[in-house]
Amino acid sequence: MDPQYLLTLLEKYNAGLCTKEELGTLDAWYESLGSERPDHVIAPESEAARLLTHQKLQALRAQLETAAVKPPVRSISSPFLQKAIRTAAVLTGMALLSGAVYFGLQWRDRQNIHTAPMQSLAGLDYSRYITLPDGSKVVLHAGSHLEYPLAFSGDVREVTLSGEAYFDIKQNTSSSFVINTGRVKTTVLGTAFNIKAYPGSNEIVVSVTKGKVKVEDGPKMLAVLNPDQQIVYNTVAATLAQRQVNALGEISWTRNDMVFESIPFETIAATIGKRYHVNIQFNNEALKQCLVRASFSGTESLEEVLNVLCTVRNATYTIEDEERIIIDGKGCSADEL
Repeated sequence: MDPQYLLTLLEKYNAGLCTKEELGTLDAWYESLGSERPDHVIAPESEAARLLTHQKLQALRAQLETAAVKPPVRSISSPFLQKAIRTAAVLTGMALLSGAVYFGLQWRDRQNIHTAPMQSLAGLDYSRYITLPDGSKVVLHAGSHLEYPLAFSGDVREVTLSGEAYFDIKQNTSSSFVINTGRVKTTVLGTAFNIKAYPGSNEIVVSVTKGKVKVEDGPKMLAVLNPDQQIVYNTVAATLAQRQVNALGEISWTRNDMVFESIPFETIAATIGKRYHVNIQFNNEALKQCLVRASFSGTESLEEVLNVLCTVRNATYTIEDEERIIIDGKGCSADEL
């Protein structure tokens, strides 16, 4: 397969935009790897895996651009690239290797959905940041339950929520996004909003921060909400109230545990690690007790949070794999502790 075309398909797949024919092409490509298919499977729910995906796409694009000028000449020492070399007979060109094999990992993981079709998160005592298969972002409130497929397909992206969550949906005009909360469903194309639908409560509350949301109870249309609008629907009495609100105030809970006032870097890393499902380690032990002041809305990506924290402490971070991040830099002086 032409390397540039494969890159285009991988980027579309990562964005959830492949047609059925393109998915078939990728399936055939992955099967063509035969015994050289990668053994390790990237965790689809890992935020670090998303960052790795982004980095590998950038690296693959750069390699293809470089290869168009002249073949790169360099030694290959890492285990990852050594494994990639063994697939050279199947893949087209050395410039494609590292990125293509990496995406082979994700491709196999998402093709095995017949054995584990759904991802379910529940019972956590802290809020959790989640990147869905299509790139949409979710902040799941502590104690809430979210269920979603390992890969979206067709013209509807559908999830089920019990509790409270903030959604920032990636726009896809060919595939609507539906959140089921009991018999009430909320439908969007691309927007950000908060849903509160706790078990044992008769009320479902939807608040929109941007875009437009449609709320329905079975076949009955309840409301179409614009930014800073909210609907409170009583599922037992079938009554509703629609009003103007400060939507950002309605999602203030996402800031819980994300405001740090002179907190040791090690403590912050533990909090961030739980929220984003990653293992953050320090290469320099002296960094751990350095105090950090930083404040977040709680809706930022892992990359955004790490960039701020490392800038504050003049540190750097490296993504070692889909669940491990290494922070490095100088320690702090005694008067900074």
